[in-house]
Amino acid sequence: MKLSNLVAAAVGGLVLAGAMQTASAFPDRPVTMVVPFSAGGGTDITSRTLSGPMAEALGAEILVKNTAGAGGTIGAAEVAAARADGYTIGMMPVGPMTTQPHLRKLPYAPESFDYICLAYSAPSSIVVRKDSPFNSLTEMVDYAKAHPGELNFGVQAIGSIPHVAGLGIVEATGIDMQFIPYKGSAPTFKAMLDGSVDMFVAHISFLTQNADQVKSIAMLAAEPVSTAPELPTAKQQGITLDFPIWGGLVAPKGIPAEARDALESACEKGMNSKAFGDRMASLRMPVSFMKGSDFEAFVNSEFARNAKLLTDAGLAK
Repeated sequence: MKLSNLVAAAVGGLVLAGAMQTASAFPDRPVTMVVPFSAGGGTDITSRTLSGPMAEALGAEILVKNTAGAGGTIGAAEVAAARADGYTIGMMPVGPMTTQPHLRKLPYAPESFDYICLAYSAPSSIVVRKDSPFNSLTEMVDYAKAHPGELNFGVQAIGSIPHVAGLGIVEATGIDMQFIPYKGSAPTFKAMLDGSVDMFVAHISFLTQNADQVKSIAMLAAEPVSTAPELPTAKQQGITLDFPIWGGLVAPKGIPAEARDALESACEKGMNSKAFGDRMASLRMPVSFMKGSDFEAFVNSEFARNAKLLTDAGLAK
């Protein structure tokens, strides 16, 4: 072979190798993070807080896109159906991942996703009015056992996480209480203040924002809450109940391993950043990173637990 042909072949090989290396590099363009709720809510705030430091760690811009509707299932379906290249991810909360699939026919399931990281996990609390006679979960349970069916438990929607938590309370204690559904947190809160309901389950930040009107009788957490250690857990009162309000990053099933690893690493670095930590502290939410494999196992466990509670209540499809 002539020297010129050898040189041409060598150059061609280098060009091809360079092209292959460039094609496999991740990321080489912005990543879209789908949030399945409207802007301004807790999931959206957490997503936008994380997107900045995570993008810096990833070395690419992260664009937050709100796709709201149908209890978060429209956004979840969008992520599941996206191209599996790592450039579309979603911040998926507990409801669309572990309760909604039991309530209706959906085009996705937990196995429709690759799991990147748990991004937040906020403890929930059983809240009552400030002037409620109940100062503990055990006092409430004792009263409910002596007066079956008398207590009213407000829920933001049938099948919502606060409702599932209420079903968990019934299962764990054997009490009988009435579930009264409302359209969202605000009307549920109003109903409790006017005496229509006796209690409901809320995010820990709700306690901070409404401390002059409500009190917690139990945090539904496995361990004392680092940002509110003074609040007793249900477990400390002899009743094991753990119903966190969580969300994490997922991608369509089958993204390249290098993309998944890069996203997981960037999520961890973003969550360890001062900007993210300070914002979570202001919301009284502990930073709760969990790597992808552990997050997947956690989602599957929550999915099975909630399936049983909803099925036993006659609500599963």
